[in-house]
Amino acid sequence: MNEDSGNYIIRKMRISFALLMTLLALADAGVRYQITTSWNGGLSGTFFVKPSQETNGWEFSVTFNKQVTMEIWDAVIKESATATTFNLKNQNYNPKLSPTAETGIGFVLRYTGDVVPTFTFNQGTFGGSSQATTVAPTTTRPATTAAATTTTKPASTTAAPTTTAKPATTTAATTASSSKAPGTCNTNSKYPYTEVIQKSILFYEAQRSGKLPASTKQRVPWRSDSALNDGKDKGIDLTGGWYDAGDYVKFNLPMAHSAVVLGWGILEFRDAYESCGLLSDALDEVRWATDYLLKCWRGNELYVQVGDGYIDHNYWVRPEQMTMSRPSFSVTPSKPGSDVAGDTSSALAIASILFKTKDPAYSATLLKAAEQVFRFGDQYRGKYSDSVPVAAEFYGSSGFIDELAQAAAFLNMATGNSTYLNKAKQLYTQGSLGSTPWAYSWDGKDAAVQVLLYKLTKEAGYKTAVENFMKAFMPGGSVPYTPKGLAFRSQWGVLSYAANAALLGLMAAKNGVQQTSYVNWARSQIHYMLGDTGRSFVVGFGVNPPNTPHHVGSSCPPCNWSQGTACPACGWDNLSAPGPNPNVLYGALIGGPNQSDYFVNDRSDYVTNEPADDYNAGFQSALAGLQYFVGKV
Repeated sequence: MNEDSGNYIIRKMRISFALLMTLLALADAGVRYQITTSWNGGLSGTFFVKPSQETNGWEFSVTFNKQVTMEIWDAVIKESATATTFNLKNQNYNPKLSPTAETGIGFVLRYTGDVVPTFTFNQGTFGGSSQATTVAPTTTRPATTAAATTTTKPASTTAAPTTTAKPATTTAATTASSSKAPGTCNTNSKYPYTEVIQKSILFYEAQRSGKLPASTKQRVPWRSDSALNDGKDKGIDLTGGWYDAGDYVKFNLPMAHSAVVLGWGILEFRDAYESCGLLSDALDEVRWATDYLLKCWRGNELYVQVGDGYIDHNYWVRPEQMTMSRPSFSVTPSKPGSDVAGDTSSALAIASILFKTKDPAYSATLLKAAEQVFRFGDQYRGKYSDSVPVAAEFYGSSGFIDELAQAAAFLNMATGNSTYLNKAKQLYTQGSLGSTPWAYSWDGKDAAVQVLLYKLTKEAGYKTAVENFMKAFMPGGSVPYTPKGLAFRSQWGVLSYAANAALLGLMAAKNGVQQTSYVNWARSQIHYMLGDTGRSFVVGFGVNPPNTPHHVGSSCPPCNWSQGTACPACGWDNLSAPGPNPNVLYGALIGGPNQSDYFVNDRSDYVTNEPADDYNAGFQSALAGLQYFVGKV
């Protein structure tokens, strides 16, 4: 998508602050401050601190010169002494601050008026001298103001047949989890996996459709309620779920797949989430998807899409201000969709396991629906994109046996009923799922079925299939590599293919298959994405991260929804506006580099710069797998 350029106004703001102090001496620490986004009555930013020696737990207080509301996600607010002074300490996952690299601590401030508050960091009672050293910010980030409101795109550009453009950027605020879980969160890794997981959860919060809870509006302040009429064209409620990528269609095949991969990652690597205090928010995100998927099941009819990609791609506007038609599409016995039914069943079955203890009634509802949807998809067979042609160009399905087999395997795990395991085996044979798959993705689940059936049976044939898949992706296999070491399966979504393969390798390793080699290879691929090449491919994380993701909402000037003031205009001018997106879509994994490792920030390039729900799903679960193996391999 490429349209007219608009005016871009850079506003620099200065905030004074004092030296951060930790439990260990930080008297000589280096600190700088960066504004991420600013608006009338608020701002988001990051403190970057580099202590003089490594810390193992840290605390500090911050005092403002006026009353503010503070939201922070890389620290815990121990207490707020007044409306101007806040006492903060490290999260469970980030007690260590390194003297060799800067650590970012992100936050959001809200205040009255347009005068930016000044503040100082004080060591308080945390050791060293009580001196507060004022430091000026070294960098600022621009805030964007659009010149005009252009909502209709002159010419439509849509995604290629087998993939769709994916959403990208948002400003985040507050932690993905403030609850402490039992166990030890091992942070002895090159990159802070749990910080990236936390930010990935925030990405999904930024993708939420429907009526948002207060917690989301606090953590992602540029988002508010949207698409509250979804389903009304059919007289039902289809609100909720996630927007697919940088636009606003709800495609249930990749959405359900994303919920499957996220839920499976929690199921397999629960210890990593729980010990690092991230489990509650991870489960909340899965539930956001499954609540919506439950609404889509209507007995003998399954809704599989809300919104029309051809219509949607003609607009560049905030989701909260959409006025275009959003039709609802379903599959039925006469117009089947076994693929999306299979993935929906898998998502519900996994969630039923995850919530069995936490919410038994909800778990029972999920499992009942999972079994019903599976029977529906198995009895009335066909590809959903044949029944819903409007979906074909964006997420056209290549088959459905793999989705049904995967669902049967997860239903066996959820129920203990061997009938489902036998069904999965039968479908595995019927679909020739033992062949070496091209990749693991929203469209192809063969490799996942291989891993699942080996986990459930420990039969040698399934293990061989898993090893053949991994052999294809590892060095010397059929998948080519970039000069800097990325397995390059395909240009569109290249990072997601590598992350998904890494995830399956970690799943296999946890089940005893070539543990050391698979973990080390998975680590190499995820570390490529986190910064091993000298740049990060995760928005809002690491060194030189992407800052112009192809994502409509994050490209629009911030809107202060809580104050009810008029929003700055947002239209096609914002697509081509120079500079970073005004809102930071924390945790979003973008499409990725070309086969020569080349990447450039270009909002108009949706192949390389757009994120998507399914991109982050494999990535986040692989991060959880790596966190699980910290100290083990």
